[in-house]
Parts: sequence; C-alpha cells; structure tokens
Amino acid sequence: MNILKLLEYNQFLRHRYLETLSKLSWDDFVKDRGASFPSLRDIYLHIVFVVDIYFNNILQGNSNYPGINYNEYDSIGKIAKYLERAECKANGYLSKVTPEELTKKIPRKQKDGSIFIASVEDSLLDFFQEETHHRGELIALLWQMDVAPPHMGFIQYMRQQTGK
Repeated sequence: MNILKLLEYNQFLRHRYLETLSKLSWDDFVKDRGASFPSLRDIYLHIVFVVDIYFNNILQGNSNYPGINYNEYDSIGKIAKYLERAECKANGYLSKVTPEELTKKIPRKQKDGSIFIASVEDSLLDFFQEETHHRGELIALLWQMDVAPPHMGFIQYMRQQTGK
C-alpha cells in the first residue's frame, strides 16, 4: 500500500510549507500573484480544502461537497486549525484502509456534472497529484520572492523516516 506512504509524505510537507508560509508578512501571503488561486494563502487553503473534501466527501461516495470562503481565513492560526481538523479526519480514515478498501469503487462527480466511477486507490492517487501540482506552484512563487521552499524529495523523506 505505497499510496499510504505518499500520503504521509504529503502531510509531512504540508506542515513544512505552513511553517515557511507563516514566516511571510501577511501582505506577502495574501498578495494576488496570478496563479491558479490568487495568493499563496488561497493556494495553500485549496490544498487543505482538498484534504477535507476527499476524506469527508469524495471517498465516502458523497459528491455534494461545500465550498470554501478563503477570506474567512484571516490568520495563520485559523488556517492551522482547519488543517488540523481536516488531517485528523483524513488520518482516521487512512488508519483503517485495507487492500480491499483500496479496490472499492466510488462515484466521482466531474466538472461537467457527469459521474465517473473510480477506485479508492485511484482517487487517492488523484488526491496525491492534486496536492503535488499545487505545491509546485508554491515552490515557484516562493522562488520568485527569493524564499527557499522547504521541499524535500520523497526518497530523502523515506531516508529520514528510516534513519538510514
């Protein structure tokens, strides 16, 4: 179940990025930078929102999920609390994942309103890549600001976890 290792890695990086982002001025954090979501805050919140909707809606077979009002998150503390709530639910789900659960089929509502049936494992891989491409945006935007992103490659992460 290597997907679980990838999701642990994502969670590790989520916290490292929040730590780095929290060191920016609020003005830099919320400045419109013309990316997929206007600001670093909005990109990061989208990542957290995706954790929330995948584990609380999509993987439960519920294709009707709420939106998010980015402007309600007017402090790093509020973002950190949202992250904690979303990850707590996600970790509860992931702690019970079995090989059989990974093969379970769930409906996935598409942007055009159509429904696609996907396995839980394929949905988790989709979740992983969704976060990865938004993390790439954060990396590029931080570089443009002359801020070193806290990135760590997967193999480095695995070596750190095993102590080898």
